Amino acid sequence: MAEGEIYPKCFGPYLRYAISTRFVYFRSFGQTISRRDQHFFNESEFKLFLLVEFIKAGQAEDFADAVQKILSDRAVELGPADDDTPYTTMRTLTIVVTPAAADSSGSSIWQQLFALWEEFVSRVELSLPMKLSTEMLVRGRVNTIEERWKEEGESPRSLLIGMLDDGCPFAAAPFRRTSSSGSTSTRVRAIWDQDQNRLAATSTDIVFGQEPPDFKYGLEYRRHSEPLGSPLPRQVGLDEWTAMHLTPSGSVDEDGCYAKAEFKRLASQQSHGAHVMDVLAGSVPTSSRIGPSKVGGDRRDPPSWAPGSAASDPACDADVVFVQFPESCIRDATGVWLLSYVVEGIRYILSFADPHHTEHVIINLSYGPTTGPHDGKALLEAALTAFVAEYNGTHRKPKLEIILAAGNAYLSEGHVFFASNDEDPAQVEWTWRLPPDNAVLCFAEIWMDELDASSVSITLTSPSGVIYTPASTTPPPPAGVDLPITWGGQTMWRLHVDHTRIAPGITAPESGDYKISITGVPENAKVHAYVARTDPNMGVRNGAKHSYFVDPNWEQTRSAFADCTRVNGEFDKSGSLVHRHGTLNGIATAKKRRVRVAGGYVLADGRKSTYSSAGPARRGPRVGPDYLLPCDESCALEGIRAGGTRSGAVFRLVGTSVAAPELGRQIVKLVSGLPFPTPTHVPAGTEIEKRGGGNIEPP
Repeated sequence: MAEGEIYPKCFGPYLRYAISTRFVYFRSFGQTISRRDQHFFNESEFKLFLLVEFIKAGQAEDFADAVQKILSDRAVELGPADDDTPYTTMRTLTIVVTPAAADSSGSSIWQQLFALWEEFVSRVELSLPMKLSTEMLVRGRVNTIEERWKEEGESPRSLLIGMLDDGCPFAAAPFRRTSSSGSTSTRVRAIWDQDQNRLAATSTDIVFGQEPPDFKYGLEYRRHSEPLGSPLPRQVGLDEWTAMHLTPSGSVDEDGCYAKAEFKRLASQQSHGAHVMDVLAGSVPTSSRIGPSKVGGDRRDPPSWAPGSAASDPACDADVVFVQFPESCIRDATGVWLLSYVVEGIRYILSFADPHHTEHVIINLSYGPTTGPHDGKALLEAALTAFVAEYNGTHRKPKLEIILAAGNAYLSEGHVFFASNDEDPAQVEWTWRLPPDNAVLCFAEIWMDELDASSVSITLTSPSGVIYTPASTTPPPPAGVDLPITWGGQTMWRLHVDHTRIAPGITAPESGDYKISITGVPENAKVHAYVARTDPNMGVRNGAKHSYFVDPNWEQTRSAFADCTRVNGEFDKSGSLVHRHGTLNGIATAKKRRVRVAGGYVLADGRKSTYSSAGPARRGPRVGPDYLLPCDESCALEGIRAGGTRSGAVFRLVGTSVAAPELGRQIVKLVSGLPFPTPTHVPAGTEIEKRGGGNIEPP
C-alpha cells in the first residue's frame, strides 16, 4: 500500500465505503441498519460476499491458505468454480477486510491480511453481505460445481437457455411441454432462488426445495423428483409439485402452486422475469403479439397470436434454467450487488450443460448499473468477457452467448461529459439534484484517465454551503467525496449523499442542489460522471427517488431555445455538460463477439426508443448497442406485450429489458442454423452510437 493508504489498492469503492460505515447501510437478514442503531450492530452476524479478480488464475487456494495461517478461525470460503478464469466468488468474515483488527496478544494482524490482498488480488468488490450459515465458514479447496447435467430422467439437448431475473412462472402454460403420451412437463429445467431467507416447503413425506450442495445458499428446485421409495421426506420436483396443485377440471391452480411454496415474487400477476422469459422462450413469439410485418402487412392490423414451432422458432421448445435474484438485491436499484450473484448464477446455469450434447448456452441478463468505468473493464464486465472466452465451443465446452440490455438511461440526466480545450488548467461545475424524502443512499462517480487526474481537485458543496473534499473517515459524513481509487490507468472518485428522508431521532442530510466542482483539469483531459440509478425496480416500493445532474449555466442560457428545437426526433441538448450519449449499461461497454447488447426502437416509425441508452463507451471499442429491437409499438403505445406470471395474463413492459430477450431469441435461431434477420442500414457517422448495426425485426 502507498503511504497514507488505508485500504489495499485492490479494494473497490463500495467495499471501502461499506467498511468505513461498519456496513451500516448494507443488509443482513434482509434488514437495513440505520445510523441511529449502529451501536447495536454486530458485524459478526453476517459474512461478506465478494467477487475477486486474482492477479493470475489458480491463486484462490493459495490466498485462502495464507489467510488460514494468520487467522485462528476459518474466515474464508471460496465459491465453487470449474473454469480457468481468475474470477472467484468468496464468502468471508468482516475481519478479513477490516483495518485495525487485533489478535489475542494485542498485535495488529490487519497489516498481514492486507499484504495478502496486495500480493494476490487485482480487484475485489462487494455484492451484499450474506447471512451466516448454521456452521462457521469452512475454508477448503475450491469446490467443483455439481454436474447437474447428469441428472437421471433428463433427455440430452443441444441448446440450453439461461435467465438471471426476478419471477419465474414455471407452471404457466407458455412454459409447459406436452409429450406424445399426453403427459405435461415444465420446460423449466431448474430454478435457483438465491434469497438466503428462503425456506423449503415441507411436510411429513415430502420437501420442495433444497440448498445447492455446491453454492450453499438459497434453494434450488429441479424439474424431476426423487424416485418413490427414497428416504422420507422425499424431494419433489417442479413437475410433481405442479401436479399436486391441479383443479378439478385438470388445469393448474397457479395461485396455490406459487403461494404454498412461498414464491413471493410471483404473488402479483406481473413480474419482470415472467415478461422477459416469455419474450425469450415463450410459446408465442413477439412477432405474433404485434401487427404483421411491414413487408406485406400493416402494423396497425391485429396480431396473429400464432404459436411458434420447434422447427422455425427453437426457443419455444428449449429448456430454461432460471436464477432468481434475492429479494434484498431487487430492492436495491443501483445494481452494485450484481457481481457475485451474476457470476455464480452463470456457473449454476452452465452446470446443466451436457459436455457430450449441449452445443450452445444462451444467457439473458436484463439488469445492469448506470455507474462504472464504461470502458469495457468493469469487474463484472471483465468476468463476463472471461466466461465467453472460456466457453467457446472447444474442449467439450458449450459455446456461451450472453445477451445484455443497453439500458434505459438516455433521458435520465445521469451522465456528465467535459473535455478541456484550454492550455491553462480548466474548471468545471455542475449540479447534482437530490429530491427530498428520498429513502435510499445516492451515489455518483467521476472518472478520468490516471495521468490527467493527478493535478485535479474535487469538491462537493451542499445546498447550505457545506464543502466536502476527498477524505476517508470512519464513519463517513452524511455526504462527501471519497479518496480517489486508481484501477487499470483510470482514476475514480465516489460521491455519496445519505437518504434525505426525515424521521424522528434521525438527522437527514440536506436535499436539493449539491454543487460538484472540479479544478485543475489539464488540456485535452476528459471528465465523465455518472449517477447511480435509484428509481425502484419493477414490483418494488421502497420510497426511492431519482437523483440527476443539471448544468445550471446551460439551463439559464440555452434551455428555452433547445426546448423548441428538435434534432433527429428529440429535443436538442447540444452545449450542455449533461450528455445523453455514453449512457450504456455499465456492464455492456465491452466489445466482444458473444457478449451482445440490445437497444430498443419504436415499431411505428423506426426511431430509437426515447429512453434507450446510447454509446459510445468511454474508452473502450464499443460504439453503441449491437442492434435495436422493438421496445414500443408507437409513441402512444409504449412497451411490448408479453406474458405475466399466470397463464393467459399479458402486460406491457417498457424498457430495453424487452430488447435483450428478443435479440436472444434471434440468436437462438442463428445458432440453430436458421437465418439471422437483415438489420436496417445505418450510414456511418449518423446514429451508430444509438443504433449500432441497425433495427432488427421482432423474432
